[in-house]
Amino acid sequence: MKILVLERNFLDAALIQDALISRGYDVHHFNDGRQLIRYLENSTADLLILDWSSGPFAGIEVLGWVRARMGVWMPVLFATNRTAEEEVVAAFEAGADEYMIKPLRREELVARVEALMRRVDSHAAQSHSSRIEFGCYSFDLRNGTIAVHGELIDTSPKEFELASLLFRNIDRIMPRHTLIRLLWGSDMNFFSRGLDTYVYRVRRKLRIGRESGFRLRTVYSQGYCLERCIWDQPSRSPMTKSIGLQVVAGV
Repeated sequence: MKILVLERNFLDAALIQDALISRGYDVHHFNDGRQLIRYLENSTADLLILDWSSGPFAGIEVLGWVRARMGVWMPVLFATNRTAEEEVVAAFEAGADEYMIKPLRREELVARVEALMRRVDSHAAQSHSSRIEFGCYSFDLRNGTIAVHGELIDTSPKEFELASLLFRNIDRIMPRHTLIRLLWGSDMNFFSRGLDTYVYRVRRKLRIGRESGFRLRTVYSQGYCLERCIWDQPSRSPMTKSIGLQVVAGV
C-alpha cells in the first residue's frame, strides 16, 4: 500500500519512512504541499501523513484540497507539534482521521497507520462511491459534473471545484485566501477578482437561492459562506439550518 508523507523536518521524515517501509509500505516523501498535490493529480495513494506546517501550502490546506477533490475515504493522519485544542479541533473538522503530537513514537505511529488501513479495507466497497448529494444537488466526483433536480449543469472544471469546496463546507465561512489557494495553488492578489467571477458563475448556474434551499452569501472582509436555508413563508426571510453530507454508495 502506498503512503504519501508531507514533512519538512528531515529527522521526522526519516523516522516515518523507516518505520513504515520496514512494515512493507510504499512510502513517498514530500517537503512541499504543492509537490504532493501534483503527485495526486496524476497518481493514487492509500493514506496521507501530513505535517501542519510544511511551507507555503501547508498540511491543513492539502487536507482541504484532498477532501474537496478526492472525497472522504482516503485516510489522513496529522503528525504535528501543534497541541492547542482549537488546532486539533480544526484539523478534525477539516477531515483528518487521526492526530499525533510530536515527538512521534515509532510503534504508535505504525499502530495508528495500520488501524487506518483496516478502516479502509472495511469500507472498500464504499470507496468506489462517486456521487455526493446535498439536497437537490448531486455531485459526480468521477466525472466532475453537477446535477440540479436531476438536470445536468454545464460547469467548467474550476466551477466544479469551487462548488464542491463550498458544498463540503456548508455553514462554514470559507476565507478568500483559502479558496484562492485551494483553487489556484497561490495566495496572489491576482486571483482575487477571478474568485469573485467564479462565485458569481456558480451561484447563477446552480440557481442557488430560494428554489434550491441554499444561499451563498458574501461575508464582508472574510470570504463566502454557503448555507442551507428554510424560508419563512409569510416574511420570506431565510433562516439557516445545518445539513449533513450524504454519500451515495455503489455509483
